[in-house]
Amino acid sequence: MFFLSFSAYQAIFAFEYHFTGDIANYSKFGFNHSIIDETIGQYPTDSFSILYSDPSFDFNFSNHFSAGIGFAFGGIIYDSTKFDKDIKGKLLNPDGLAYKYMGYYSGHDGKEKATPMDTKDYYFSNFFIGYDNDFFSFKIGRFLFKNTDWLTGNQEGIETHLKTKHIDTWGVITHKKSSLGGKWLKDFKYINSSTMPTFAIGSKITYPKITFIPYIQTQPNLYLMTGFHSTYQDSFTLWEIPIYSQTDIFGFYVHYTPSAKKRISTYDDGNTPVFGPINTPTLDGYKGRLVGQGGESFLLKQIFRIPQKNLKHHFGFQIYKNFGNANEFIGGYGNPLGLDLNDSTIYDRGTANNAIFATDAFNNIVFYGLKYQKLNINVVNRYTISPRSNEESLSLNMDYILKQKTSFGINLTYFDDTTKKGYQIYQTYLNHNIREDRSYLSTYIKHSF
Repeated sequence: MFFLSFSAYQAIFAFEYHFTGDIANYSKFGFNHSIIDETIGQYPTDSFSILYSDPSFDFNFSNHFSAGIGFAFGGIIYDSTKFDKDIKGKLLNPDGLAYKYMGYYSGHDGKEKATPMDTKDYYFSNFFIGYDNDFFSFKIGRFLFKNTDWLTGNQEGIETHLKTKHIDTWGVITHKKSSLGGKWLKDFKYINSSTMPTFAIGSKITYPKITFIPYIQTQPNLYLMTGFHSTYQDSFTLWEIPIYSQTDIFGFYVHYTPSAKKRISTYDDGNTPVFGPINTPTLDGYKGRLVGQGGESFLLKQIFRIPQKNLKHHFGFQIYKNFGNANEFIGGYGNPLGLDLNDSTIYDRGTANNAIFATDAFNNIVFYGLKYQKLNINVVNRYTISPRSNEESLSLNMDYILKQKTSFGINLTYFDDTTKKGYQIYQTYLNHNIREDRSYLSTYIKHSF
């Protein structure tokens, strides 16, 4: 009876619907199992495994309207940090730290302290209505942002476009973001822990071979950013082999408000250390570093593609440079590099943040990949230097489609990390440099429906 009624409703109002989603498992196995020694800043690399699903309905109506509703839920299968002991044999976190990946929740208003005992591992990941024609479009609700470089993923807000033949002028407003997919399932929370929305406006100017996007982005109580993204595409032939080239250049300048400059950095960044009373002996009274003045960011991304009948290759490089602490309020909510920013140890800053977006960081990245039938192989080498830490990683990633909608992947990463004197790792203020192996193996298996 329900399906007859639904079919009649569909016939009257003329719409199409799609039911899609994934059931996925992600696991990480850290190779560093050292005993915790807070006096010298020695911490292991975490291992964990999660399982989640994100079914969703999407509706497209004949009058250009659309709507969607999606739900995400999951749980932690294994968390090595529950069993990590210090040099005295004491369990440091018997409830675990993997909740920072799966189930992190600071309350609806964002003012509660997130703990492993008060998690939320289910939420509405999509809930939107939209309209789209040749000249105008909008979406409002919870949906995936696809048109902004530094606001990506599932956002809660509004997006609108005014379109002509060569120019797409867009604007977005968002105040919450969630993390979903891969190692993540985290409910929507306020951007930069502030109830003030983030606004962005820009224009995408498109001509043959060239795209240029100037934009302005701001969270008025914290920062004002101006930036651009330009793309040049071309092709040429070498030894009778067609090669397709794409060059992307990104740049932005960000100015922080007076109150933002006085904040303690979430990521142990900035140039001015702050000390207070010694409540934790291994921290020596260290509270963190002031966010500072803002700065500039520059990214050059070059990729070459060689499509052949059965074997497709791509290779290239990225150069990414921060001048100052440019990513303090921006880097956690967008990522045009397409690299994992959180593959260090859960005991380090943020949620296993690496140094890609750190203050004054310089990143040199080279990569190569191939696709043969159902197999994808990618190799990425990254070298990062910054005042806080120097890192080098080499990753081998392989993905294979087992059946029509089932895929499996494995990633092996060598990761050498040297954190420098004068910074913090978990509960330790470093009075010396410390070098750690952060290498790991990660896997995923996913079935799409």
